[in-house]
Amino acid sequence: MLPHVFKSPLPSTPSFDPAARRGDRTSPLGTWLRIAFRNWERRKMIESLRALDDRLLRDIGIERSDIPRVVDGFTNRERAMQPVSPRVAHEYRVRRDKLA
Repeated sequence: MLPHVFKSPLPSTPSFDPAARRGDRTSPLGTWLRIAFRNWERRKMIESLRALDDRLLRDIGIERSDIPRVVDGFTNRERAMQPVSPRVAHEYRVRRDKLA
């Protein structure tokens, strides 16, 4: 077996930083856009969680007053997720109204 066949000029672990892959630094405009996008995602997630009723928030273990703190602890991937799909929210409201 020839060990040199499996050698690669690439690093053993890939870089997940887009700026590192391009070989340049992020521009100030790019940094500003990334921060603005993260803040928009944060506001969107807070708004989505505040739209849920108290019972559903308790089911997922969040108090209404803790929503901003919980969202600040989310990773970028978690912040981009929707807390409840529109279909699930609709089914929940239908069931809740039938019980009332």
